Amino acid sequence: MLVSDERSAESGTRFAIARPAYFAVGLLAVGTTALVQRPALLVLYLIPLAAALYVARTSTSVDADGLTVRAMFGRRTLPWAEVRGLSVSGNAIYAVATDGAALRLPCVRVSDLARLSRSSGGHVPEMIEATPKYAPQAQRRR
Repeated sequence: MLVSDERSAESGTRFAIARPAYFAVGLLAVGTTALVQRPALLVLYLIPLAAALYVARTSTSVDADGLTVRAMFGRRTLPWAEVRGLSVSGNAIYAVATDGAALRLPCVRVSDLARLSRSSGGHVPEMIEATPKYAPQAQRRR
């Protein structure tokens, strides 16, 4: 459940978790309610609260100035002058800094690399748009 907020070229693009994820957080809160039998167990409500905070905060913003990664606690901005390149490892995308450190770009998928390239203001080479893959349809038996 990821969403990207496409804005104008100068303001960039924000890759974030889709807002319907709050529905899952609500289900987690309802499930937690079944566990809370005593006032001392009210601390269990911190779990859905932490999940909601994660959904609200976690994102990657890309613009002509650089990359901004927001985590649950904290934010890191990496100007394009400090980015040596991008690395793909499995399903994760990393920005490799000039000092060799790798910064994971949350909410950015391989299929989003073309959009990230367009939002970078020419700092990332242009990539072709990923073609969607559809599940094969079942054959009808005769």
